Amino acid sequence: MLFRGLKTKKDVIVDRSISPSLLALYVDTLVMAIGFYMLVPILSVYFINHLGMSTALAGSIIAVSGLAQNGLRFFCGIAADRIGYKETIMLGVGVRIVGFTLYGIVDHPAGYAVAAFISGMGGAIFHPASFGAYARTASEEMKTRIFSIRETLSNVGFILGPVIGMLLLRLDFSYVCFSSAFMFALAFLLSWILLPKMEGERSKLQKLFPIVKKICKDKSFLGFCLLIIGVWALNVQLYLSVPVRAKVLHENVDSVSFLYMAGAVFMVLLQIPLLRILSTKLHQLHIMALGTFILGLSMLIFSITGGLWSMLGTVLIFTLGQMLVVPTMNFLISNYSDSHSFATYFGFTGWSFALGGFLGNTGGGYLHDLAINSEYSLVPWITLFLFGSFISIIFYRKGNARLHGKLEVESKTVIENEG
Repeated sequence: MLFRGLKTKKDVIVDRSISPSLLALYVDTLVMAIGFYMLVPILSVYFINHLGMSTALAGSIIAVSGLAQNGLRFFCGIAADRIGYKETIMLGVGVRIVGFTLYGIVDHPAGYAVAAFISGMGGAIFHPASFGAYARTASEEMKTRIFSIRETLSNVGFILGPVIGMLLLRLDFSYVCFSSAFMFALAFLLSWILLPKMEGERSKLQKLFPIVKKICKDKSFLGFCLLIIGVWALNVQLYLSVPVRAKVLHENVDSVSFLYMAGAVFMVLLQIPLLRILSTKLHQLHIMALGTFILGLSMLIFSITGGLWSMLGTVLIFTLGQMLVVPTMNFLISNYSDSHSFATYFGFTGWSFALGGFLGNTGGGYLHDLAINSEYSLVPWITLFLFGSFISIIFYRKGNARLHGKLEVESKTVIENEG
């Protein structure tokens, strides 16, 4: 089955103009990213290194947030397309404020799981609306660049957030949680003041059963969603692999935030120019294949790291895979939808993210627990590498099939014109 939504190098256009709506979305993204990364990368560090939780338990709690956020995104996306993107973003941000605040109040794994669920539900509400607003604001030719800039701003938050979070963690974990909640409160005010109203589609096509029927008939999109499960299972490994490897190597906990920050700086500097170059030379599916293979390869390299600097190199390799995969994936998702159902399609892919995140966190956590202090120390790393290679091969073959189909159509057109 071939995938739609592929662009040629003629479609890659650099537009230096930024509309007020797009600027407002950029500011919103940056503020929320700082608040998010102040807390979320710190969770695994706090659970494993401070509270002494097993990797499996810590991964399961983190997976609750991912399940809530991604499992509910489809329904929230339908709602966002109907009631408007601004209102939905504000509602979701408000719910996340409650969840992040709760992290700082509870002191039991069950309480952390509840906080994770509420936080994830907030993300489920505002994420599809945010992506829908970006897609609505961007021209067709500019989507890849717009999503790349969005990821770059998110990674500026990734640079600043963990540093602030680790500094606050030296005082108390609750300070991290309340400060993150404050950043989302600021994002709520910015959304209210700066974001324009963006109405969704209120037609009958946006009712639940018609849109489900429409998506279920789209076999190309469903096949893409299946592959996203595997990609996301690999993507979430960074939050488990770095703390686990740091603990095995007896590295200082503060080094974890340094590694995350270095990866984010690397992405901020290279993502946009790298994608601009690759988009002129490769189809999006081939970019996905390359990025997924790099994610899997970095897992294998993690197994031979022997200290902080080798871990840094591996984190940068993993980040290279992320900077290829994430914006390209968002671009492809946006191209499956029409102009009135962006949030719905982004929401539907949330089920892929939910399942991929759950499998990645719980399965990865189980493999790491199995490997610690045993003869199976290489099992998790080799398993993840083989898994990434398998997904990469599928993307590569789909890209080749798309190229072959395009060449056949062009050849047939030339023959008909000559005739």
